[in-house]
Amino acid sequence: MTNIKTGLCVLLLTAMCFSYFTMQATARYTENLSTYDLIPTIQQQPTMSAFSLIIKNDIPSVLISQKTWISLPLILGYYGFKVGLNHSSTIIPDTTPKLATVSNSIEPLQIPVLMYHILLPNRNDTISVDPRRFKQQMLALKAAGYTSITENQFLSYPKDNTPLPQKPILITFDDGYLNNFTEAYPILKRLNMHASMYVIASRISETDGFTEGEYEKISWQQAREMKGTMSIQSHTWDSHSKQLTIEDQSRGLITNRLHLNTGLETQQEFENRTYNDLLVAKKAIEKNVGTEVVAISYPYGEYTADTIRLAEKVGYQMAFTIHNGPNTQSSPLFELNRFTVDGNYSGEQLVQVIESN
Repeated sequence: MTNIKTGLCVLLLTAMCFSYFTMQATARYTENLSTYDLIPTIQQQPTMSAFSLIIKNDIPSVLISQKTWISLPLILGYYGFKVGLNHSSTIIPDTTPKLATVSNSIEPLQIPVLMYHILLPNRNDTISVDPRRFKQQMLALKAAGYTSITENQFLSYPKDNTPLPQKPILITFDDGYLNNFTEAYPILKRLNMHASMYVIASRISETDGFTEGEYEKISWQQAREMKGTMSIQSHTWDSHSKQLTIEDQSRGLITNRLHLNTGLETQQEFENRTYNDLLVAKKAIEKNVGTEVVAISYPYGEYTADTIRLAEKVGYQMAFTIHNGPNTQSSPLFELNRFTVDGNYSGEQLVQVIESN
């Protein structure tokens, strides 16, 4: 009986000591970690070895509420025992400068826009791309994780904050060449990719797009056939040429007053001519294709403040230049950048050009 009583006393004394030292160690640890919070690194009930330290400026609520499961490793560590932690745990000292702004340090989503013109066999330069090279470039974009988007998706991002794919890209073709239909369209459709064709609307008829001295353009019939894969947008009605301005500079027709046979245009004449051109192009495409026209690409990439104002007045919602570089959610919608695709780029080189900007 004496031995039993002695054992019970020793056990009771041990428990009392352990409780005292537990309180001391936990209090000491709580004081030392007053700028930290213990947050489990796994979603299920945490274990002793599965936690990491994240900087906070208040007393750790998780430390207090969960000390039943963290007291043992803290106490053992406090009294000099080695405590092995899970390798996934991370200790971030409170001198880390970026932690307070980590949620605001995310790079803005970049939206590259590619500019193509014509696809011609065995010809690769800044205007022409061999169809086989074009296919290589599209395959490389898909392999690099890019998702082709439409103008409407692009617009919804800044206007409604609608999410875009992680790596969005808009693919555009200027002028409306027939081989965009015969060469590019089948490749895009097979790869389940989208693109847009910016057409000079006056060059298109119902069954052909033949204009003397020019590469043949698509027909309205072909434009309708491409719906769902190739969007048709505006490249003006009939202003894809240059004339001398008041400063005797050769500029695009929708940028300035022109010298005419009757003399220099007045500002009002310039505005009426430009407005009517942009309006007729938009209405012609919408009537013949049956889809809304929301975008215009400036011929030669040239524009002025007047051009932007008149395009907005007509009802366009975005416009593209030929300035190299990506776009972001805050980019001016009527001065959007495009990468000029060189036919000499391999698929991998095109991806590098996009991602190096």
